[in-house]
Amino acid sequence: MKGGAIKLFLVVVGINIFFAYIGLYFLPQSQSLPPKTIKIEKGIPQDELIAVGESIIFGKGQCMVCHPMKPETGMRAPAIATIGAEMVKSAKERNMPVEAYVFEALVNPSSYIQKGFENMMPPVHKPPTSLTEGELIAVSAFLQSKGSNITINYPDSVPVLQEEITKEAKKGGSG
Repeated sequence: MKGGAIKLFLVVVGINIFFAYIGLYFLPQSQSLPPKTIKIEKGIPQDELIAVGESIIFGKGQCMVCHPMKPETGMRAPAIATIGAEMVKSAKERNMPVEAYVFEALVNPSSYIQKGFENMMPPVHKPPTSLTEGELIAVSAFLQSKGSNITINYPDSVPVLQEEITKEAKKGGSG
């Protein structure tokens, strides 16, 4: 009995060493780091602001999990490719400035559920995304660049964003 237990132990250890070797030398290794907070400062050029917004959409914001770039069947959320034009149209229908509409749609998304989609987008200024004011403005500028003239900039758009965040907080927005 003793000899069988030792053999079994050696086989188990040998198999573990074999798989550790495979894992270390044949499987790709990657390091996962938390997203970097992007500092957006006064005077940032519009094209740079849009580029930062795009990097947030594809990275920290995790927007691409639900929003495809181009319309496709079975979409979970509206496509980004023409969202700027759609926001202008929706803002006009609601008789509100486009900037205010864009910011409110991000901080209180349950107010802007498009027909055919579920209410599943969290307010992006709260966890799990927790975008900063500058990041929200960059994302908004990027979204506006998809089919619309860009009116959002930093720091001029900060008061409008803060107003929408304050309104959302007073409504008791969840998230």
